[in-house]
Amino acid sequence: MSEFADPQAEEVPDEVAAMFDLTLKKKKKSKSKKTEATEGDAVKGDAVAEGSSTGEVGSSSSANVFELDPPTYSYTQLLNRVVDFIHQNNPELTDKKRFTMKPPQLMRVGTKKTLWVNFQEICAMMRRNSDHVFQFMMAELGTEGSIDGNKRLVIRGKFVPKYIESLLRKYIGEYVACQMCRSFNTTLTRDNVSRLFFVSCQDCGSSRSVAQIRAGYHATTKADRRAIRNAT
Repeated sequence: MSEFADPQAEEVPDEVAAMFDLTLKKKKKSKSKKTEATEGDAVKGDAVAEGSSTGEVGSSSSANVFELDPPTYSYTQLLNRVVDFIHQNNPELTDKKRFTMKPPQLMRVGTKKTLWVNFQEICAMMRRNSDHVFQFMMAELGTEGSIDGNKRLVIRGKFVPKYIESLLRKYIGEYVACQMCRSFNTTLTRDNVSRLFFVSCQDCGSSRSVAQIRAGYHATTKADRRAIRNAT
């Protein structure tokens, strides 16, 4: 019985007991876990502090965005201010008058001629030379005519006012109106070098060349037939 004694009753040296003491090892591990937990809590606290600081910055920026004052002017008011500013700096835009043209006044002269009474007045309103308008009308009408002592146009043939008015509109579109700003404040000049006519606008400053007037109808007279016989 003495050979099989209880091992717990035997005395164990302190060094050996310390080496095999599991409680001490567990205590050491618990200490390390506690330090890791404290470090983790510190990191989390720093992250929360940074998040709170960024949140405060974002909230302050959002507060600045939403604290803007509402607009005091409407779109219509701003548009009216711009229009008034343009008119103040450019008074010629408001003083622009509408170009009105009087209709041609025609009278019958006998049975084969038509008299254009206000021919010279219309040429003055268009600011064009009466000879240039005369050449255009004769070329378009395909007939002959002349200007009498009272500066009235005598046309050979019978014509109605509406037809003459349509030709007058065509002349204004080709030789009077500006193609850029549609203004009628223009001048017609001829270049001595190129012998071309140019329409210059006095409002926008643009210039364009215009086609020359083609020769119109010329009825053969006795003098023309006599000259042809003499030439042959």
